[in-house]
Amino acid sequence: MLSPSKETKPTLRLFDLTMIVISLVIGMGIFRTPATVALKSGSLFIFYAAWIAGGIITYCGARTFAEIGRRLPVTGAYYRIFSEAYSPAVAFAINAVTLISNSVTIGGVALIGADYIHGVLPGIPVNAIASGCIIVFYIVNLLGLRTSATTQNIMIGIKLAAIAVIILCLVMLPSAPIPKAVAVITEKVNHSPLAALGIALIAVSFTYGGYQQSINFGGDSDARGQQVPKAIMLGTFLVMAIYILTNIAYVHVIGFEALKSTDNIASVVATNLMGPLGGKLLAAILFVSVCGAINVNFMTNPRVMTAMCEDGVLPKWFTHTDKSRHVDPRALTIFALGSFVSVFVGKSFEHLLNYTIFLDCIGMIFAAGSLFVLAKRLPVTLQLKVLTAVFIIGYAFIGFSVYNDDPAAAINGVIVTAVISLVGWWMLRSRSGGKRHPEEVS
Repeated sequence: MLSPSKETKPTLRLFDLTMIVISLVIGMGIFRTPATVALKSGSLFIFYAAWIAGGIITYCGARTFAEIGRRLPVTGAYYRIFSEAYSPAVAFAINAVTLISNSVTIGGVALIGADYIHGVLPGIPVNAIASGCIIVFYIVNLLGLRTSATTQNIMIGIKLAAIAVIILCLVMLPSAPIPKAVAVITEKVNHSPLAALGIALIAVSFTYGGYQQSINFGGDSDARGQQVPKAIMLGTFLVMAIYILTNIAYVHVIGFEALKSTDNIASVVATNLMGPLGGKLLAAILFVSVCGAINVNFMTNPRVMTAMCEDGVLPKWFTHTDKSRHVDPRALTIFALGSFVSVFVGKSFEHLLNYTIFLDCIGMIFAAGSLFVLAKRLPVTLQLKVLTAVFIIGYAFIGFSVYNDDPAAAINGVIVTAVISLVGWWMLRSRSGGKRHPEEVS
């Protein structure tokens, strides 16, 4: 087992870690993707089946990553699992792709939040609002892990309160009437129900994803490695319940057919409940949701870069940890710069979805597979092996569905991963001073 990092006293409690897990998962997705899932699924049965299947895959993944987090209670564990099970080159490739993808996605998410709040701040360009948001939370994270964790707890509380209002619409509003004729955007369905389920799962998996990154905080919690697994399981169970109830509320208030062509679904629900003021209030809440997504990604992604520097696959000058504040200013700055640049040069969030999910599939499959590789030295129960296998099969199915829906995204994803793998291999070969991390799996 890897020994926890020799740092100052751990600063994250179980409550903090659980809020981080929830924040990593609940971003903008639940306020946007149900419409995409409804359109792609084509039927109410497939719609709910996709969310339930996504929940089952998430549960299997939560069990898998909880076990990984228990056995590798170190900072940057999402990098360590690849390095220990495969090689630093594989770890570099997958994590470099993930870091780039996360950085670009944060830029896109910031633009979405800026669009929502732009009406309240007339005259200020959307790019300026988005970049300003990134700068603010860059500064918050520079102040230290305790400050960013407290900020995150407040923002996730506001976000959960908004979701609670949406769910309450199940009992506060009548169900949507069934229209005699509905003019909606409908895709041509030339695939089987199974294929429709797979394509719908692309957006569902995006909405459920993120919890795996919480294992990066192993070195910031208790040294026995017990808090992170508990937080992952508790956080994902809460998210699953929230998502199922929220989607039932959307269908109840908007109606399934209308949901297919409704962009701002949460705003529609709020307007139905509280009138135009409700729509404006929700815009502010969604902006807070975006801020939470930016903050939590600034908390977790730089920790991966720190681990990569310690392993010698990135130059040492990329990182310098301030142990008193549990923050790495250099790694944080590099990641924040990537997000900042993405605000001005990146494309729409929707365009990035298939690319992001396909790359996530590669990372998830390799990460879960590491448990089987390490099982030779770290025994794994049969039940956990079965759950991990279900998780891997689920993500392989989602990856195939991406190829089925958007072949270019899948092919480009494979090419990018292969190129970066070669770069990582070359860097390790050329860096004579690069050394493996001294900690070993026992």
